[in-house]
Amino acid sequence: FATTHATAPFYSVLIRVNPDNPSSTTEFVCDLCTEMPKPTNGGKTYTFKIREGVKFHDGSPLTSADVVASWKKIIDPPEGVTSARKSYFSMVANVEAPDPHTVVFNLETPSNAFLPALADPFAYIYKKEILDKDPHWYERSIMGSGPFKFVSYEVGQSIKGERNPDYYRQGQPYRDGFTGI
Repeated sequence: FATTHATAPFYSVLIRVNPDNPSSTTEFVCDLCTEMPKPTNGGKTYTFKIREGVKFHDGSPLTSADVVASWKKIIDPPEGVTSARKSYFSMVANVEAPDPHTVVFNLETPSNAFLPALADPFAYIYKKEILDKDPHWYERSIMGSGPFKFVSYEVGQSIKGERNPDYYRQGQPYRDGFTGI
């Protein structure tokens, strides 16, 4: 739990609880998506459009394939990988990327629990290419698309980040860097 708090500034998520109303359990906003979708197919299909121009910290583009790979790691992890949150998504039949900027979640049945589960603040979006090579890479390494780029980590002491100049939200972050103690 303490590790995920320290790494959150380095990553983006698909949706999140509205930061202007953090106590709400029903008000969600886009992080990587362009707008909150209206469910279709009787409440069983959610189609998210992904922001264009988002880059990982290595400069490579973030696409819907990265979003799908990250969610599959949670919903249906590969052999040898555990997912403590898998049970939260038992309603999901599949997740797919029909094009580079669209992610579709198809549910088995409509569920009011889906969006709150999707807004998990630690459902980081990882680079698919890295997950394909080593699904455990992110257990010891950091590379996301969030507002800060990883600088250093001193075990038991601190973690440091610097402003991501390519962050997709103009004018943010408001700081040049941070040190978490």
